[in-house]
Amino acid sequence: MASLLDPFGLWGPTTRAVVATGTQVAIWTERQVLGALRSRLDIAAPPRPPREISAGAESRGGTPLRSKMDRLLDRALEQNSSGGRQELFHKMIDQLVPDEARIVGALSDGSASPMVHVFARTISGIGGEPILENASLVGKMANVSLPHMTPVYVSHLLSLGLVETGPEDPQLKNDYQILGADAAVLRALKAGKRGPMEAKVERHTIRLSAFGRDLWSAATSGENG
Repeated sequence: MASLLDPFGLWGPTTRAVVATGTQVAIWTERQVLGALRSRLDIAAPPRPPREISAGAESRGGTPLRSKMDRLLDRALEQNSSGGRQELFHKMIDQLVPDEARIVGALSDGSASPMVHVFARTISGIGGEPILENASLVGKMANVSLPHMTPVYVSHLLSLGLVETGPEDPQLKNDYQILGADAAVLRALKAGKRGPMEAKVERHTIRLSAFGRDLWSAATSGENG
C-alpha cells in the first residue's frame, strides 16, 4: 500500500513501521529542542516596561535623562548670570557636610594651613605609592567633630574647587612639626619607611580658592536666592 513515506509501495510493513517510528521520534525531539530554546530566549530577554510607562517616556520626548537635559537647557535660556551664580552656590553647599563647612569658614580669613603627603620609599630610594594624602592641621584649626577625617574633607573640598594647594610656607615651620606628630602621619611615616630610608614627605599649604571665597562671601552676606 503506497503512502507519503513509500509512494511506490516498495517497503514492507516492518520497514514502514520503523520509518514511521523514527519520524515521530525526530519530530518529538525537534519540538523539545525548540521549546527549550524558547525558554532560554524568554529568560534572557529584558523585562518590558508597562505600557503606561513606555507611553509616558515617549510623551516626554525621550528618556528621563533627555528630559532632564532639555529642562536644564530651557532654564538656561531664561536664567541670568545672578541666577546662575546663586544656583551654582546652592549646589556646592548641598554637597558639603558640616565639618567641611567649618573648614571653609576657618580659611575664610585668607589664612593658610600646612598640609603634607607621605609616600613609601622604593628600592631605588625615590618616593613610591602614596600612603597618606592631604593630611592637614586645618581640621583641628576648624574644630571639626571628626579630626581624623580631615584628609577626606580636604580631598573633597579640593575636588569641588573650593580650596587650593600651594607650596611649603617656611613661616609655618612650627605648624609642620605639629602636623608631623599627628598619629595618622606617624603611622604613615612608619609604613613608608624602607630599611634606613625614611618615607618621603611632601609639604604644601592649603587655602581657600577664589571660588571658595566667592561662595563664602555670598553665603555670609545675606544674598537672596
